[in-house]
Amino acid sequence: MSKDWEKFFEQGNAALEQGNMEQAETMFKAALSEAERGNDELVKALSLERLGELYFEWQRFDDAEPYFIRNLEIREKLLAPHDDLVVAALNNLSALYFFQGKHDLAESPCKRLTEIYEQVLGSEHPEVATSVNNLALIYAAQGKSRLAEHNFKQALAIKEKSLGRSHPEVGDILHNLANVYINEARYNDAEPYLNQALTILEVTIGEDHLDLAPVLTSLAAVYQSDGKHREASKLLERLLALKEINLGPNHPEVVNAITNLAASYLYEGRFTDSERLYKRALSIRERALGRQSPEVAEILASIAFVHQSDNKYLLAENLYREALTICEHTRGPESAEVDQRLWDLACLYHNHNRYQKAEPFWKRLTEMREKNLGLGHPDTQLCMDSLIICYLQQTKYKEAEILLKQLTELREMSVGPVHPDVAACLHYLAEIMRHDGRYDLSEKNYKRAIDIRTHALGANHPDVAHSLEGYAHLLAATYREAEAEHMRICAQAILNAASH
Repeated sequence: MSKDWEKFFEQGNAALEQGNMEQAETMFKAALSEAERGNDELVKALSLERLGELYFEWQRFDDAEPYFIRNLEIREKLLAPHDDLVVAALNNLSALYFFQGKHDLAESPCKRLTEIYEQVLGSEHPEVATSVNNLALIYAAQGKSRLAEHNFKQALAIKEKSLGRSHPEVGDILHNLANVYINEARYNDAEPYLNQALTILEVTIGEDHLDLAPVLTSLAAVYQSDGKHREASKLLERLLALKEINLGPNHPEVVNAITNLAASYLYEGRFTDSERLYKRALSIRERALGRQSPEVAEILASIAFVHQSDNKYLLAENLYREALTICEHTRGPESAEVDQRLWDLACLYHNHNRYQKAEPFWKRLTEMREKNLGLGHPDTQLCMDSLIICYLQQTKYKEAEILLKQLTELREMSVGPVHPDVAACLHYLAEIMRHDGRYDLSEKNYKRAIDIRTHALGANHPDVAHSLEGYAHLLAATYREAEAEHMRICAQAILNAASH
């Protein structure tokens, strides 16, 4: 170990401690160059590790990866499998892969760590539980729910036995286990674990500790999913107070907590309270970022939705339009934010039968999504479907027919020729053709729509009845009154049964 290496290494550590990442990088690279000129492979490994740790802290994960890999290779070659330096290298690499999202690669070093801890410390040591918990997190990130659940329960049993039930690490594992159930929509299974975690953490770290925030957030989400909006709001009120105490009233996380609570009030139908909170969040963001920012536009759209829910349509329209203008100027006319704001306005007009107003927004959305996602994407076809309805409601049958034929072909390719979505297109095509007297083509489409809907949805589905009603009109128009009456009776029987 040369004096130059020691000097560079110490200067790198000092720079890192001061938060001067660029200077730390320069010094650690100099230390590595010096180590590579020498003969001590472990000094080289230490230099590699320190550079990797710097990049990890800097969140330059891809830069860190080759240094962590080389460090592990050297230490495995020179040291015993259970050596602390090998353990540290495995830990670094597993954590790196996890944060990179390379969960399949993170699994192997984490398994090895667990095996080492079990062999060296015994299977009931808290460090083993920590490693098992980390492995469970990796499984959960890969969607391996059963393995994640098993490992979290194993980690929980070890921690409870070694540390006692009332320990914050026990609370953390209970929360992790609950999240597995939440991801599977098993909310009834998640709720008791979250309540246990919250009780333990309140006792062990205090009721005002910021580490309670994730558990409160998860429990509120469970209540929302179960329709327990009032209970969710109470938790979100507490979460907001917690963040205000710990972070200050204008922190970005406080703004998020305000908007989450505002949304919960909206679910409760507390429109005035929801609007008040959204306006508070708007004021904070506007002071920090200015009126012309996408973040402000997002809150304007949220306030607009409150007005829309409270039947204040003109107020909603004006705010949605302002939000759209802001996003167009700040993010560009083809951005995801503009897509969302166009959707807001299209739905506002469409849902209140203002089809002439909705039409240009559905057109623009269809064009944008065709360009960005392709015609085969469900989101593009959803906009096409809405545009067709606008055309039909305005008796623009020619425009509707062109789009319907295109959508029918797309859906036949994407979901198959006997899917209910294809039947819906055929039904509307039949309606258009009946209106302008193309009875043969209309009848062909009605029959195919009825056949698909009967087989796919069942003979007693209301959609079957709607197609039967349309077909009855066609039969009557072509002087087949007896057949028409039979179809009407069948349709009415289905609708009567469905209403009971």
